Amino acid sequence: MILGALIPGLVAQGEWWRLITSAFLHSGFVHLGLNMLSLYFLGSFAEITFGRSRFLALYLISGIGGGLAFLYFGDFNASAVGASGAIFGLLGGVFGFTIRRGTFSTRNPVISQLLVLTALNLFLGATIPNVSNAAHIGGLIGGLVFGWLMAPTVYSRKKLVAIGPIALAFGVEAILLGVWYLYIA
Repeated sequence: MILGALIPGLVAQGEWWRLITSAFLHSGFVHLGLNMLSLYFLGSFAEITFGRSRFLALYLISGIGGGLAFLYFGDFNASAVGASGAIFGLLGGVFGFTIRRGTFSTRNPVISQLLVLTALNLFLGATIPNVSNAAHIGGLIGGLVFGWLMAPTVYSRKKLVAIGPIALAFGVEAILLGVWYLYIA
């Protein structure tokens, strides 16, 4: 687990790739099982909403967003692993998409269930030891921004129209990582 785990102290030494690898590691079978169950249900919904390539971008951007939040707000010598930052980003992506499209409403049963699911999981993250709500919230915010940026492109017939928002999101994350290296690490 330590080989690819997100450890801010090691990222400060130049191992930036841990922002990506940590989202594919888990601390046990229960952790893996819960994340895969969440990914199955939320992932299939988000993939239908965004399409396969945008879904992959959403997953990566959200996972990196969760990792960046852990860098900024987590313990410098602690380690983090898991897909939950990226999974929270799937929720954020749907929220951002519906907000931008003007269809976000708590009267929508899907949105209200996703809001309850988000609140419940943030509560659990706050009460269970060794769970990083910073990573969860970072992934949620990363997904929210992604969904908001992607909303105008989802129904476009032009295949390359999504590259701009995806590049912008990755660019903002690169800047945040650069700021962390310059001022915090």
